[in-house]
Amino acid sequence: MGDRLFDRQRTVHEILGGGLVADVILWRQKNLTLGILMVTFAAWVVFEGSGYTLLSLVSSVLLLLFAILFIWAKSAAVLNR
Repeated sequence: MGDRLFDRQRTVHEILGGGLVADVILWRQKNLTLGILMVTFAAWVVFEGSGYTLLSLVSSVLLLLFAILFIWAKSAAVLNR
């Protein structure tokens, strides 16, 4: 019963859902967990270095998407498609 938290009926792995997310949180899949941490750290370094925020990035991407969709729709109307 050493794998149970405070002598509960269910293990911590079962409480966390028992799937891939629980494996990552509990470091059972060390390579995947380390990869997620490295990508998160790299994104943090890029955002800190550039002075950009997540909100401004999302806003810029959405503005670009809307501009592309607008141009696409107008060109389809002009070309009768």
